[in-house]
Parts: sequence; C-alpha cells; structure tokens
Amino acid sequence: MTAAQRLRTAGSVLLATGLLAALIIYGLARPIEDPGILGVDVPTKRDNLQLERMGGKSYVLFNDLDQWFASLWHGRRLAYSVGIIAIAGFLGCRWFADRLADPRSSDERRRD
Repeated sequence: MTAAQRLRTAGSVLLATGLLAALIIYGLARPIEDPGILGVDVPTKRDNLQLERMGGKSYVLFNDLDQWFASLWHGRRLAYSVGIIAIAGFLGCRWFADRLADPRSSDERRRD
C-alpha cells in the first residue's frame, strides 16, 4: 500500500469517525432552552459602553468574537463543529494524497 493510499484510508476513517461522533454528540446534547429576558446573560448597551471605555471599539468586537467562538464548543453547536472539522480533515487528507500520488509540479499539471 502506497503512502497516498494510506492517507486516503486515514481520511476516510477520520470522516467516518468524525461524523459518527458528531451524530452521537447531537443526539446526546440537550436543546438550548430560552430562559426569557431575566435569565439570559445578554450584553446590554451599558455593558458594551463599559467595554468600549476600557478598550475601545476593537475590544467590543474581540469580546463578541470570543463569545461566539466559545459558544461553538457546547451542546449541539459542538456537533456541527466536530462534523465540519471531520469533513475538512477528510478533504485535507485527499488533497495531500493527490499531491503525493502525482509528484509533477503544478506547472506541468496545468499544461496537460
């Protein structure tokens, strides 16, 4: 078995296990419950104003990005994240295996 074939097999295993894990996580995760206005920790205009005073508008933007990124690793969003990472890993393995299987330079491939 060549290195390219092993890499393709590893990518297929990665895809299968990643999607299976995503399905399991999705099935076991509880749906997000909306507790209403009083139970939600939503940044208000006052909170954003305080953040802006401390670090400027960029601080508010980076805080929003940080909260969004942190939300990807909980509940059903984690299942989506795991599925996307599995698909990206599979595509990366396939791309790299194609490069190993066809050692010609990209200029030679374009001419063909």
